[in-house]
Amino acid sequence: MKLASRILLVTLCALTLSSCGFFPGVHKLNIQQGHIITPEMASQLKLGMSKRQVRFVLGNTLLPDTFNDNRWDYFYSLKRGHDGSYTKHLYTVYFENDKLVKTEGDHLPGPAPLSEDKSEKYLDNAKRDMPLPTNIEKKPEPVIDQPK
Repeated sequence: MKLASRILLVTLCALTLSSCGFFPGVHKLNIQQGHIITPEMASQLKLGMSKRQVRFVLGNTLLPDTFNDNRWDYFYSLKRGHDGSYTKHLYTVYFENDKLVKTEGDHLPGPAPLSEDKSEKYLDNAKRDMPLPTNIEKKPEPVIDQPK
């Protein structure tokens, strides 16, 4: 009797712990990493732009190459939770004498995930949830003596 109850307890624990993966309704999150480079961003790049201008358009690279500062890689990956598919995009820009000379790679086909009406809705919700200031103290302006 004692052995049978232990076997039953171990079997019940094993089934309970392993059953979470068998249910089809378990929600798995999408995992995004890296920079989103859209066609609109890529179309703003022009040959001869400075590194500062490229950084303004694309942002800082997450993969700086310490040995070659003339190549910037922008990597983006997405692992979908519901089916486990994995997509990745790599966009590379090349410089010579701090000027853009070449771009290659792929970017997201279409607009950024938060674009157009979604971004407006997001901004409206952010404004709604932001507390309004209630007690604003206005600092007096400094008095500057005018020469007579």
